[in-house]
Amino acid sequence: MGFAAKTRPARAVRPAERGKEIIMKLYDISRDLIKALPYPGDEPPKLRAVHRMKDGESYNLSRLETSMHAGTHVDAPLHFISDGKDIASLPIEQFIGDCVVLTVPKTPLDAMYFMKRPFAPRILLHGEGQLTESAIGYLYNQGCVLIGTNKQSIGSYSDELSVHVALLSYGVAVLENLELRSVPDGRYTLYAAPLKISGAEGAPCRAILVGMEE
Repeated sequence: MGFAAKTRPARAVRPAERGKEIIMKLYDISRDLIKALPYPGDEPPKLRAVHRMKDGESYNLSRLETSMHAGTHVDAPLHFISDGKDIASLPIEQFIGDCVVLTVPKTPLDAMYFMKRPFAPRILLHGEGQLTESAIGYLYNQGCVLIGTNKQSIGSYSDELSVHVALLSYGVAVLENLELRSVPDGRYTLYAAPLKISGAEGAPCRAILVGMEE
């Protein structure tokens, strides 16, 4: 399993007229790329020593062998669409900005479900609920640019294709394998830029949420 999310509070002050102090909380919602469970059928990442100081060399150097979908990662359209954009072509602003975390039930999530919940352009789902076609269309029309999940995949193991294709065809980024167990539902700022790898259909990322509390 990946590391549990860690909270690191820092202090900031509201405008003087309010006279109140707020706490800025940072949540590391990434899973460790090496320690996270690999997707069924995938080879686990391997970190190999190339040079080591303990062997008398003057520096340490490692080589990483990994799937682009290990640990916390982003899927680009190219993952399921033959002529889709690669990960390096996606706009960076898609992965930075207003976000909402929602704990969802273990049931199909339709448009009506999201009509009754807070909205932000970036939505992180905590739970086993499965997105339906109506939900994907509704969220896209509302201006959603990113959907994230604590699961290894936004799709189900029995149907990976339909949900991925629907989201990626709309240009909605897919952020998978998040560590959300220590994150309360609510509004945050998300920072989750993937590695810039030309020609890749996905890439690992370091995902962070920033929240404010009085």
